[in-house]
Formats: sequence, structure tokens, C-alpha cells
Amino acid sequence: MCYFQHTPFSWSCSIKISKEAKRLAGDLGLSDVDAYIMDLKAKLYIKSSELIKESKLKHEEIAKLIGTSRSRINRIANKGENSVSIELLLKLIAVLEGTSAINIDA
Repeated sequence: MCYFQHTPFSWSCSIKISKEAKRLAGDLGLSDVDAYIMDLKAKLYIKSSELIKESKLKHEEIAKLIGTSRSRINRIANKGENSVSIELLLKLIAVLEGTSAINIDA
């Protein structure tokens, strides 16, 4: 949960971050929020890769469903794509596992 402190642009957050992401963010001089985003993206990436591999659809079919290239789907499946957006990963999960697989508590 994030909330404003006394000053208008000061945030205080209580978020769950893996120890590895927190350590890496610390080494890079990044904030806890950046660490959380890195951790979230890594988890989405792993989930997407697994779903692609488990899918009965061909990589080309998956690519058409989410609007990207077959080669990019292949790279994600083999964990060789490092510039993939969180939006694309969410699309992959929603298409391959259904939108109910994505739950966000606000």
C-alpha cells in the first residue's frame, strides 16, 4: 500500500519485493518501487515463458493473437528476450491462461 506523507510529493510504500530484486536494485541505486517493478516483470516473464512452452498453439498463432512477431514469442519462450514490456507479458498471460489469471488488489 502506498500513501502520501506530509509533503505533497513524498511517498511511503509497503510492497513485497524478493530479496534478489531488492539487492540488485540497491546495487544499482534504484528505489524499492523500481525493485518491485523488476521483480514483477521477472515473475511475469517466467510465467509467460512457461505458458508459451505448455501451449498447444504454434508460436506464430500466439504472435498473431497478441500482435507481435513469431520470433519474439520464440525468444520469450527460450528466455532470450530482454526488452519485452510488462504490457506484452500481460497480453501473453491473458491470451494463454485467460484474463482471470491476472488479479490486482487495489
